[in-house]
Amino acid sequence: MNVQTLWKQRANDYWSMAIRYLRYIGNSGFLFTVYVAILVGSFYYGKLLKILPEVFPAAEVITILLFLLVGRGKIRTFMKTADANFLLPMEDRLRSYIQKSLMYSFVTQSFNVVLIMLVLGPLYFARISSDRVTFLAVLVLLILMVGWNLIVKWEELRVPNGMKRNLLPVIRLLMILFTIYSLVSQQWILAGLFILGCAVLYLVVYRPLATRHTMKWERLIELENNALMHFYRVANMFVEVPQLNRKVRKRTWASPLINLLSKDKENVYGYMYSRAFIRSNDYFGIFMRLTIIGIVLLLFLPEGMVLWIANLLLLYMTVIQLTTLWPHYDLKVWVDLYPVPRENRFKIFQLLLLRIMLLQVGLFTAASFLNHFSVFQSGVVLITGTLFVFLFNNVMLYKQLSKRFNVIKLDPLKSGGEGR
Repeated sequence: MNVQTLWKQRANDYWSMAIRYLRYIGNSGFLFTVYVAILVGSFYYGKLLKILPEVFPAAEVITILLFLLVGRGKIRTFMKTADANFLLPMEDRLRSYIQKSLMYSFVTQSFNVVLIMLVLGPLYFARISSDRVTFLAVLVLLILMVGWNLIVKWEELRVPNGMKRNLLPVIRLLMILFTIYSLVSQQWILAGLFILGCAVLYLVVYRPLATRHTMKWERLIELENNALMHFYRVANMFVEVPQLNRKVRKRTWASPLINLLSKDKENVYGYMYSRAFIRSNDYFGIFMRLTIIGIVLLLFLPEGMVLWIANLLLLYMTVIQLTTLWPHYDLKVWVDLYPVPRENRFKIFQLLLLRIMLLQVGLFTAASFLNHFSVFQSGVVLITGTLFVFLFNNVMLYKQLSKRFNVIKLDPLKSGGEGR
């Protein structure tokens, strides 16, 4: 096996697969929604900067956002499950493979840091410093922190279970947080001390780990699988992904919602889809995250067109992603054993989606009312949101499922729908 070309081959295989799914995402209407959101957001971003109070903690906000990005430290190795057996004897020859993995991770995460700094640039120039040289210096030092974080985290992955394994990430993250804050707030002496401390920590604490501990193959493979599954979950919002592993979470606290959504357990598909929505994969998490984001936006956005557009965009983003619930039971043979006509499946799924989305419309309407105390503004949010949900459910849903999953053979608007 040629170790020198192994990493390149695996990276090419991954991107060939990723580009195929990215094309599906690009051909969907979701990207248009993102474009509109960016245009609207950029327009109101400038207005928001003008009305921010003088006491607004700009340095703290920028620090938190950068810390969340820099501190993640995702290392992509493209390792596979079988590597624990087949590459283990070649561990001493994998130095170049590891170096390429770290460099790849560094480049991709540095790009993300540059991107978010460009987004935060107007806030930085308006509230912290108008000096572009200082801004570039902070950006360069942040990129260096990305590299330090990745190298240190790589050494951390060698540590076996125990107190040391739990303590080292805390030290690493605290150093990143304090260093970023000192850089953003332009406390240069303090920033220099923290950067020096990072170098000392690496040489004294983290670097010796390479001589004391071997690579933990299971942990590296688990991290790579998690990264791959994350991409699959995103792609699965737009097209069926057979490789996606199903995860089940108990979520006992949310169980009452199952009865609320399905009404009765005799409705087999309704009960099953409701349970899948609450407990399986990340359907419920997607719904909650987008609902919370929508509520926060509608609590602060000014009245008028931007409020109404934001409402419809969040509804669209939610319902598009929840349509991936449809093929959840496609690979379960036992589902076909239920004595329920298969043509009922689409109608049941349609009704469940309607209830979920109307719940979100109600929450968005309440948030809009609490923001402006205007019956007109909240009424527009309620009416346009309800009309959109009914339009999508009765006209667009069938087309979406047919195009993306190719599982409905009969037009449900004419024949009542077919289950599979």
